[in-house]
Amino acid sequence: MILKRLSVLNYKNLEQVELTFSTKLNCFFGQNGMGKTNMLDAVYYLSFCKSAGNPIDSQNIRHEAVFFCDSGFL
Repeated sequence: MILKRLSVLNYKNLEQVELTFSTKLNCFFGQNGMGKTNMLDAVYYLSFCKSAGNPIDSQNIRHEAVFFCDSGFL
């Protein structure tokens, strides 16, 4: 299966992000602290229903938010 789109809300330092992926090659780049690793962790969460770095769901919610939502479209 190929992930076509990812939607993330209040996950770690990501407030609201929607990405559409290419079927060929996708790259994440940016400055430190921008959320590149958290986007990859959101994909991991979709696959395994847990964070790669923190298995406690309540600690993955962005500060001052009450929930997070992570959804993908194949």
